[in-house]
Amino acid sequence: MVLLVSQGACSSSSDAWLEEAKTRLKKGELVSAREALKKSIEKNPGSSEAFNMLGVIDFQEKKYEEAESNYLKATELKPSLYQAQLNLAAVRMEKLNWEKALPPLEIAIKNSPDSASAYLQRGIVWAALAKPQQAIADFTTCLAKNPQEIHALYNRGNIYYQGNKLTEAAEDFEKTVEINPEFAKGYYALGLSLYQQKLKEKACLAFQQARKLKYPGAKEAVQKLCE
Repeated sequence: MVLLVSQGACSSSSDAWLEEAKTRLKKGELVSAREALKKSIEKNPGSSEAFNMLGVIDFQEKKYEEAESNYLKATELKPSLYQAQLNLAAVRMEKLNWEKALPPLEIAIKNSPDSASAYLQRGIVWAALAKPQQAIADFTTCLAKNPQEIHALYNRGNIYYQGNKLTEAAEDFEKTVEINPEFAKGYYALGLSLYQQKLKEKACLAFQQARKLKYPGAKEAVQKLCE
């Protein structure tokens, strides 16, 4: 007598191992999480989420080639898997492959146009490719969707600062520290943008706060510019 196992049973078993991997990954148990994911994939070789999670583990272990391969497999299996597209872009950004980071971000934005994260990442890519206007546009869109995204504010502020738009830069940097009073580099950048506008008193307050938060260079800025 031949025992037949349904596809549904295989899928269920795969899902169980996937959930086990998630639990282990949350605990930081990377080795056992990887083993659980391998078992999940054995049961269901078409599990895009399992390949994506393998990529996450590879990325945490700084195995960037393996991470890219697993993220790519996940996106091939399921192009609409938003997080896998973001992760594929992120590992390419880590490898400084800026041009290759754009396509997965385009797909992510097309599939989830209301999510802020892909616009933030694409803005960073545009900035790295020396396309400030495109970067500003993406950071601004990101902020329209998530006004609390301090990294979009900080990066947009940097572009304004580099373009000598000091008022706009200071406004963005000030918002970052309003959102997160512990954001040390926001205070330092705010100090620089205010000092360039000859607003020394306000600039020094920002530098002093950055020094209190032990931001590199803040102590020297206070000594050189404020004392």
